[in-house]
Amino acid sequence: MKFKTKRMLAFSLLLCACVPQKKFDELQAKYDASERAKKDCDSTLSLSEKNLNTCYDINSKLKTKIVELQDDSIECARQVEVLKMAHQQDEEFSKKIIANGRTENANLLLELNNKNETLKQKELELSEKEARLMESQNRNRDLSASLAVREARVAELERILRAKDSAVIALKEKIQKALLGFQNKGLTVETRNGKVYVSMEDKLLFKSGSIVVDLVGENALLELAKALNQDKDISILVEGHTDNVPMNANATIKDNLDLSVLRATSITRILTDKGHLDPKRITSAGRGEYFPIDPANTPEARARNRRTEIILTPKLDELLSILGSDN
Repeated sequence: MKFKTKRMLAFSLLLCACVPQKKFDELQAKYDASERAKKDCDSTLSLSEKNLNTCYDINSKLKTKIVELQDDSIECARQVEVLKMAHQQDEEFSKKIIANGRTENANLLLELNNKNETLKQKELELSEKEARLMESQNRNRDLSASLAVREARVAELERILRAKDSAVIALKEKIQKALLGFQNKGLTVETRNGKVYVSMEDKLLFKSGSIVVDLVGENALLELAKALNQDKDISILVEGHTDNVPMNANATIKDNLDLSVLRATSITRILTDKGHLDPKRITSAGRGEYFPIDPANTPEARARNRRTEIILTPKLDELLSILGSDN
């Protein structure tokens, strides 16, 4: 650089020596302008060199970046391929799922329809059951009302039966007291089936084969009539019974059944004619040998079977009216 300056200085001196002052000034001015231009060029060159170096750096970095981008591009392409394959697999899987879903939906729809039909059937059955239940409840209400009426009737029947049982017991005690003097002479008083049975053995009333009542028996019957006249609400059934020994038939009596009927009639006449009982209260019946109290074929059994039973029953009009209203 110093060499160039010296040369330029020498050149300037030479010019000063060879050319006029004006010309020299012009040249000097051009020279100064050239120097300034040169400095500007040097500055520009230096700046350009700096810019160039910067560009080189940038270019190098860009090349590196390009390489990186190329690598990234390759990796991206590879990943894209992987993603494409995965997408294709997903698409195929989705198609399978959709196909399976359609089949499953169809099955579910069919199952749902079946369940709906079953539900409708159940609802119909429930409606029918509710209707039957309502009908049953109505019947139950009717039955409850009827049951309440029947319970009231049963309670009334029980009351009447208790009253009847009390009446039967009182009647038995009354008859026993009235016939106390005859109870060791073949007469017994007991209750059976809500009735009072006055049983008189044959020896107390009749001689063998006879239908005429003895005096002792007649007195017993009159005492019984006296007691029964005090209670007009007693129904009287006179039943004649014999043993199983066949009797000798005659013009009046044909057999044991005939004998039992005639004896019951004789006793009834005493009770009504001499004992003054209302004939409407008395029923006569003969049972012959067919209702023995002792089935043994011995003299003692036959003696017990030869008897007359006077069956006393309290009137059951109130009870019968209740039973009739139930029907």
